Amino acid sequence: MNPNIFHCTKDNATHTYQFPWRNFTHLLKARAENTPNKPALIFHDCDTDARNIVTYAEFERQTAALAGHLHRDYNIQPGDCVSLALPNCAEIPLLTLALFRLGATSVPLDLAKDVPERKRYKIENAKSKLLIVLPEHYEKEYEELPDIKIATTDHLLSADAPDADLEPEWSGDATLEQGANIVLYTSGTTGHPKGVLLTRQSITSNADGIIRWLGFDENERLNLVLPLHHVNSTVFSITSLMVGGTLILNSRYSVSAFWRVVAQEQATSASIVPTIMADLLSRKEEADPHDISSLKKIMIGSAPVPAKVAGEFFDHFGIPLVQGYGSTEVSLRVTGVPPTLPEDQYRDILQQNSIGAELSNNNIRLDGDPPEGEPGEILVRGPVTADGYLNQPEATDDVFKDGWFYSGDMGFYRDLYGHRFYFMHGRKKEIIIKGGVNISPIAVENALRDACPEIAATYVIGTQHERWGEDVCAAVIFSPSVQNPKQATDNIIESGQKGRIPNLSTYEAPTRIIPITQDDLPLTSTGKVQRGALREKIQSWIDNKKV
Repeated sequence: MNPNIFHCTKDNATHTYQFPWRNFTHLLKARAENTPNKPALIFHDCDTDARNIVTYAEFERQTAALAGHLHRDYNIQPGDCVSLALPNCAEIPLLTLALFRLGATSVPLDLAKDVPERKRYKIENAKSKLLIVLPEHYEKEYEELPDIKIATTDHLLSADAPDADLEPEWSGDATLEQGANIVLYTSGTTGHPKGVLLTRQSITSNADGIIRWLGFDENERLNLVLPLHHVNSTVFSITSLMVGGTLILNSRYSVSAFWRVVAQEQATSASIVPTIMADLLSRKEEADPHDISSLKKIMIGSAPVPAKVAGEFFDHFGIPLVQGYGSTEVSLRVTGVPPTLPEDQYRDILQQNSIGAELSNNNIRLDGDPPEGEPGEILVRGPVTADGYLNQPEATDDVFKDGWFYSGDMGFYRDLYGHRFYFMHGRKKEIIIKGGVNISPIAVENALRDACPEIAATYVIGTQHERWGEDVCAAVIFSPSVQNPKQATDNIIESGQKGRIPNLSTYEAPTRIIPITQDDLPLTSTGKVQRGALREKIQSWIDNKKV
């Protein structure tokens, strides 16, 4: 098998993808030789305004040295998992590519929203051989983990790191198809998150589709504000390296820093979620002091995009919002609105709220092949698809079937302007998407029940929210001993928002709790709660101000 070609391992797939380099080691060495002084990565600390530039020559040298260090000092081998407990920082892309050079796998954690128990679960679920942390973020909770070493970034990047020529010889020949190379955890319909097995096959196939879709080239200066444990920033980072552009990485999203960084770095594109779009529009005056004329497009997705707000954004800033659709399981984007549409067609598609047309390196179809305008579950196949879920064969078999990934999202299509445009109809899954972040209702329910003995039963759902898209709401049946449900409700909300509910981050904690009775629950004939019907009932109560 030619290691230059990424073959889709799914049955009946029609796509293969040929990577232009032998592997990432070859890519980085070519970049270092041809454009050594060009910035590969510019890191901005949004709190201090500090700025760190890593050229392509430095990027190649540091990733080679890191690979050698990880192999020599920690015996990291092909197939080993390494967990990264790091906030957005320049070290994450460097470590990720160093692990690629070793044929090893990166497992980024979510420092902001992963409670300690969930961090431990991810580390142990991946059987990580090493945990990497910032010196100032070392947490004693990790000391209790069995069979894992802990390293700090300052040690790995210290002056005594091995030279590039100590990088293992076999790392330069590791094939691109060797196992998972990034495990990204995403909430599922069970309490524990699922580790999606992304390979260099799936990541670079998707990155190539994005490059073709957006017309990226070596002149691209891509501004990223989303966390690097998210598939969005992960794949867009690889996309930037593949075209030889410059990646502008922010320490976090900051509405006050967004336009300043765009202007300072002359960013040509950016990637955001709908919550950020709403923030930027609500504080549009933040852009006034800055020259943002370099910014030609902003990619948006990861959650439903409110069409009205998107139109207002385009009217005010004059910057096209390019909507796309996908998921972690398909390595990011599988549909996208063509950015080359004439303005009148673009405005029409924006108003209709299309998620775009099929991108390269994948096929889209609707389950049951319904006619135009009729809904069906969105299915995806091609080399962009992940290799399933880590250590969860049943969950993998549930959604990766017959060569297709069953997304759980319902959609329909319309043939417009020479393209087949897809549209979202709703979600079969009950995942709550708050600001582009997936939240498992089962995990929230478990935490509430464990921490609040006054709760007899609870059903967590997503309700509409102007800023976040969805917010977390809990329908609660209190135990008979509760004399004052209003006071009990206020106490639980306060505990959640102050981080006093174990295994529940403040972001996941419900901001609304609605007391209900058993009679309020819509049930199937077998007594199972119909969560979709419950969500509709609760939303109707909220809309009609009955709660």
